[in-house]
Parts: sequence; structure tokens; C-alpha cells
Amino acid sequence: MVQSFNFEAIKCLKHVYRNKSLIVPHLEFKDIRGIDFKQLHDKGFKGVLFDKDNTLTEPYADTIYNPFKESIEKCKEIFGEENIAIISNSAGSSDDYPDYEKADHIEKNLGIKVLKHNTKKPDGIDSVTNHFKTDPSNLVMVGDRYLTDILFGNLYGMFTIYTNPITSKGDNFFVKLIRDKERNYVLNLKETENIKAPINKIWDK
Repeated sequence: MVQSFNFEAIKCLKHVYRNKSLIVPHLEFKDIRGIDFKQLHDKGFKGVLFDKDNTLTEPYADTIYNPFKESIEKCKEIFGEENIAIISNSAGSSDDYPDYEKADHIEKNLGIKVLKHNTKKPDGIDSVTNHFKTDPSNLVMVGDRYLTDILFGNLYGMFTIYTNPITSKGDNFFVKLIRDKERNYVLNLKETENIKAPINKIWDK
């Protein structure tokens, strides 16, 4: 399944225009192996929300990227399996509607709940609050896209973590087109304009 064009991300650019910090992550790592899940749990975060493609799996793959399996198991051990979920712009999204067959397949293969949201990030917050039953500011959002994953998390007060994409092989055409532009723009915001991620009530208390 290849993602269709993300009109929701385009519509949400108005938020970025007003507040550039919304696309700046709180932390950045090469990949999820750099994340200290115990530290996040000890800080008081209640759950972890992952993007799927190029964050946990290679683009559109059905299994966790093998080098990341140990980290995912550690995350499950620390937070509890029920407090981890995937929100993807492919499986479980409007591209997978109405039967959500891909979401069910991925959920079974990965052993992680895949949220069904009939839209695309940065939309889809209702599916998150319905699953976690807590304020979004108590959650961690992990993903490889500034204009979808990081914007989505920051819009709703989550703690956001950016990880580099696993590979460009098989990646969505539109994503390939703008990925470097996104990264350069965010780097410029941080280094030239000294713009930081929004305050998170748990991390910054």
C-alpha cells in the first residue's frame, strides 16, 4: 500500500505559519535505539505513539526492522503493551478505509495496536485519546517526519521525538520530494532563529 497525497498536512501548514515551533521536536535520535524509554516512563509519560513506515519498519513493510526489535520489546516491558500504539498514514488511515485490512494485518504481525483514524496526520487525535484514555500531553510521539509526526504531536501537546528514516528505498514519492527540504528548514529554525520545541508539561516541569 502506497500512501496517497496528504492534504491534511497541507491544511495544517497554517498552524506552522503562526507557530514555527510546532515542527521542532523535543529530542532527535538516529533511530529508536537511542530513546531511553525508562527515562520517559520515570518522568511520568503514560504511553508511546509510533509512526510506522521508516520509523519502526522499512517503507510499507509488515515486520519490525530487525535491528529495532530489542528496543520495541524494551518499550513494551516498560510501558506495558496496552500503552503503545501505531498511528500511520498508510495502515489504519484513509488509505486503508473502510475495511482497515492493512491495519489488522500489521497489528497482528507487529504485536502493536494500530489506530484506525480514517484521515492522515496531523489529523487523527480522536483515535489517540480514545485508545490511551489520557490527555495527549501525557504521551510521547515518535516519527520520522517533521510535517506529519512532529507537527501532529506538538499540536496536541505531546512530547515529540524525531528519528531518521530507515531507508529511502521504496519510500513514498511525495515524501522523497520534500524530506530534505523539511529537515533543512527545521535545522535553520533551530540554528538560525533559535526556535525550540513547545513546552511539554511533563518534560519541562
